[in-house]
Amino acid sequence: MSMALTERTNELLALDEMLSACRSGVGQLALISGPVGCGKTEVLDAFAERALRAGALLLSATAKRSGAEVPFDVLVQLFGAGTAPGRLRAQMDRLVDAVPSTNPADAAGTQALRVLYAELLTWTTDRPVVITVDDVQCADRESLRELLDLASRLRRTSALLVFTQSDDENAATALVQAELLRNDHWRRIDLTLLSVEGVTALVRAQPDRTALPLSGADIHRLSGGNPLLVRALLDDLRGADPRRPDIAFGQAVVACLHRSSPHSLAVARGIAILGRPTGVGLLADLVELGQEQTRTALRRLELAGLVTGGDFRNPASGAAVLADLRPQERRRLHERAAELLYVQGASASTVARHLLETDGTRQRWTQRLLREAAEVAIASDDLDFACDCLGLAFESSPDDHERASVLARLAGVVWRRNPVAAVRHVSLLIEPSRRGLLSDRQVSAVARSLVWHGMTGEAMEVIDATGRAGGAGGDRRDAELGMIRRWLRSWHPPLSRMVPEVPRRPGTPDGAEVADEHLLGAALLSEVLTRGAVDVVRRAEDILRGCGTEVDEATLEPAEAALLALLYSDHADRALTWCDPLLAAAAERYAPTWSARLEAVRGEIALYQGDLPNAARYARAALDRIAPRGWGVAVGAPLATFIQATTMMGDLDAAGAYAKAPVPQEMFKTRFGLRYLYARGLYLSACERWHAAMSDLLTCGELAAEWEMDVPAFVPWRGAAARLYLKLGDRERAQKLAGAQLRGARQGLTRTAGISLRAMAACSGTHGRLQLLREAVEVLHACGDRFELASALADLHQVHQAMGERQRANAAFQQALRLATECRAEPLRRSLLHQSSDEHVESMVTKQPNGGLVKLSRAERRVTALAATGHTNREIAQKLYITVSTVEQHLTKAYRKLKVTNRADLAAACMPTMADSA
Repeated sequence: MSMALTERTNELLALDEMLSACRSGVGQLALISGPVGCGKTEVLDAFAERALRAGALLLSATAKRSGAEVPFDVLVQLFGAGTAPGRLRAQMDRLVDAVPSTNPADAAGTQALRVLYAELLTWTTDRPVVITVDDVQCADRESLRELLDLASRLRRTSALLVFTQSDDENAATALVQAELLRNDHWRRIDLTLLSVEGVTALVRAQPDRTALPLSGADIHRLSGGNPLLVRALLDDLRGADPRRPDIAFGQAVVACLHRSSPHSLAVARGIAILGRPTGVGLLADLVELGQEQTRTALRRLELAGLVTGGDFRNPASGAAVLADLRPQERRRLHERAAELLYVQGASASTVARHLLETDGTRQRWTQRLLREAAEVAIASDDLDFACDCLGLAFESSPDDHERASVLARLAGVVWRRNPVAAVRHVSLLIEPSRRGLLSDRQVSAVARSLVWHGMTGEAMEVIDATGRAGGAGGDRRDAELGMIRRWLRSWHPPLSRMVPEVPRRPGTPDGAEVADEHLLGAALLSEVLTRGAVDVVRRAEDILRGCGTEVDEATLEPAEAALLALLYSDHADRALTWCDPLLAAAAERYAPTWSARLEAVRGEIALYQGDLPNAARYARAALDRIAPRGWGVAVGAPLATFIQATTMMGDLDAAGAYAKAPVPQEMFKTRFGLRYLYARGLYLSACERWHAAMSDLLTCGELAAEWEMDVPAFVPWRGAAARLYLKLGDRERAQKLAGAQLRGARQGLTRTAGISLRAMAACSGTHGRLQLLREAVEVLHACGDRFELASALADLHQVHQAMGERQRANAAFQQALRLATECRAEPLRRSLLHQSSDEHVESMVTKQPNGGLVKLSRAERRVTALAATGHTNREIAQKLYITVSTVEQHLTKAYRKLKVTNRADLAAACMPTMADSA
């Protein structure tokens, strides 16, 4: 049995019984009724085939709405078609010819109908006559009248009339119902939707049922058991076109609705527009029907399996209905829905979603509502919706002040997601800033965005407009200018000098003149980078505590600045404690820009701790999350971290790729340019391009001094330049630079002091170098920078070795090699191995308190020591004058004795613990 005839056996048997009954000369009349799409036509067609096989004369017609205005359209289909006997067709032709289109009920037409009926009666004497009319409720008025009259004339003949009729009520269905009640031999056959079992049986009957992603119960839930929709769903599932997953189902839904009553179609469209279950009152008002009419239409839609609980069973239904609407009508309905929902007090987000589907409106309430909806969306990280709301508010607002304010908010939201896309919005805010249409805080935000993108000329124009909004007084303007100047001082020192300096009032505590509290972090960072700040840890952590563990527009910048203030004050451990929770919080929000900025800070913290792999990883993540163009002048921060970390790890190809990447020239007027020049100088030095490296380092120093930002904890350029001068043979300049850096670092900056002591040691004689390096090791051990500590220990190893102190040299070597390996500082590790003797390497293994190590033979210990410190099998073979195969055999035995499976585990088993034996 076909899909359409599933669970239709009883209905067909009932029709068979009526056909048998009419053979005895008793006319029968059947009315097949049911929801649209439930298979009435299929049942009618199946019965027609059975009637033909049983020898009946079959006359069929299908009534259509398009033919409702054509007189006798259905009768012509019944008696004038090719399947009708010739004499009936001839009589039907005479009827059509005899009836003027203006008056079909004249005498000629009546006479023609009598002859036609008489001819039809003669055919009932030989065999049963079966007359079927599909969708009788759509029949033209003349045909319907004559069909009902014919039903009365054929009551005592071998005739069976079978009509199908939808459940939708109209004048035609009421007329048919009334006439049928007068017939003693009529039967109503009601078709219902398929059961879950029926749909499941259909699914099991599919040849590829195992590939279907939905079960029979799922398909029933989505289709309501409507056979037409079930078939469409199965077609879609078999098609599995990801670009058009619901095309057949959507077409079936639209077909069902267009075959339903106009009221049902209107209500379905209203449900699609509202997009969620609502009360009957709102739905009725939307589609402009009475509430009772709306309830009736809802019942019809539920009986058809399209709707349940006031909403579509399948979301694809709503999409299909909306797509079927003409754009103008769709916009009109959304506008009406927005107004009705607003009056009812619906949420701003709900109303705004309808406003976004309109052409825009200039009503005052819509502007306020769109902005309210945008703020809710921003808080829940739905930035696309927020941008849409703000965009519509901007386009439809007639007020210049309001438009400027909305645009400023929109620029901030877009920047949070994509700084490149925000440039266009920020550029549009320059003119409103000049005209005083923005608040001082908004002007400040615009200026900072322009500086970020390197548009300093435009930024100054905007800064000049500070204080114009709302007739702000002098105190307010001075406060705003002071805040902007302080922020620029830590970002773009040359530009900060162009902002008039605000005289500080006597007795005003430091930072109190900053009007905008969320820029207190910038004020602290400015102090750290310039004249030096006091009580940095307390002040920075107060700011961070005020930010909490959440990241948003108000907390990002102060948190970032406070973290950097801690870092540039040699408190990397404290910065790390605060940074990781903020980075995790940012990862939970849809804010790529926030995450990228915090990743850049996290990478810099890792660099200051000598965690080179994580420094490179976080910097690379920050650069991947935002395109370099989107970073603007701030791109120097992650670039510098990545270049410096990969240089220290010996990956000069990776460092070079980023060192050669184009950067904005304006960056070299910012603090980010200083870090970039320092990092690139280290890279060029590693490439042995001494003069180019020196040029970058000296330029970095000149700019730092010019900007009063010459802080060794920020960019220790003098130490790096001193080492280069040593390579170039200029010890005097090297000593001068190293000494100057050391003097600048003697103010409680532990890490910077350690780096500076090491630089000074490089310029000193053997005995002076030893003392300086011992102090450097002690200081660096306390600050936790593993790379700098490893470098200092490596230098100390060289000094002890030169002095013939083999035991001390060996202890320094072991610690330096372990730290270099942990940091993946490959150049430093290889340098150590190159400088060391075989006895140094072997002693790393033989002196460890690991019971397994003493079980190794001398040959196994020597091979194991070299393998643990990174030598390849071929290098070991060459160093010990044995074959590669012998190396492999020794390592296999060592693995078994030490119970390890790879070289990483072998290194962990052999490397010493940290001991202060230098």
